[in-house]
Amino acid sequence: MKRPLLFLCTCTGLELMTAIGVTAYLAYLGQTTLALISAIVFAKIIAFHFVIDIYDRLKSKKKIHSYNVLKA
Repeated sequence: MKRPLLFLCTCTGLELMTAIGVTAYLAYLGQTTLALISAIVFAKIIAFHFVIDIYDRLKSKKKIHSYNVLKA
């Protein structure tokens, strides 16, 4: 429960909520072209942050594994 709630405080979580809000508001106003453009731009930024997050997790697991191998 703690991890999903902490996700809302991360940069990616805030960007995701902002993207949904901005895109939904533009769609509500009838600005479909701007809504589509903002969705595409936000999608690229959010995808980049997910890739970086996954890379950092894999990198930290490798560091822990190599530390344990050296320690043994």
